[in-house]
Amino acid sequence: MPDTIRCFLAVKITAEPALRRVVRDLSEMGRALKAVELENLHVTLKFVASADLNLIPQITAIAATAASHQTQSHLTLTGLGVFPHAQRPSVVWTGCEGPGAKTLSALAKDLETALEPLGFEREDRPFVPHLTLARVKAKPPEALYELLARHAKTNFGTAAINEIELIRSELGSDGPRYAALGSFPLATPAS
Repeated sequence: MPDTIRCFLAVKITAEPALRRVVRDLSEMGRALKAVELENLHVTLKFVASADLNLIPQITAIAATAASHQTQSHLTLTGLGVFPHAQRPSVVWTGCEGPGAKTLSALAKDLETALEPLGFEREDRPFVPHLTLARVKAKPPEALYELLARHAKTNFGTAAINEIELIRSELGSDGPRYAALGSFPLATPAS
């Protein structure tokens, strides 16, 4: 058994019908794109790559603390875009807006700061809340650019931000397999 695991901290997203339709459209574009399975949709807060198994209890405690310092909220999923740029896309995403986007940013910042002393390097780029919908594996079809233009400002619904999950990721030939190692609830809003 390996002494390390590949894992990340994330907020799982449940897709509303409009988002389900666009993910289906992406999945029908052939082998150049690999759409994310609907049950695997998540916003990554911190990818911890190769984590020593002995550090999992500390990572868990850090995630629980970060979650307890933020209040549950909702975000709006809006528009389609690509990273790094349209000429060479590698990821198709929808943006995260509203109060939930601020919550995601605060969580990512807290996790980044708290995990650094354990040896997890800070990200080179600033955190941009987004939901990955597909990965581009080869030259994309023109249909992708038409879809991007058609949905540049589309509202794909809302999503609840209620908890952080620590998720183990095992890479396989048919894509990654995820298993939740723990979930950490955000604080309930005062009524």
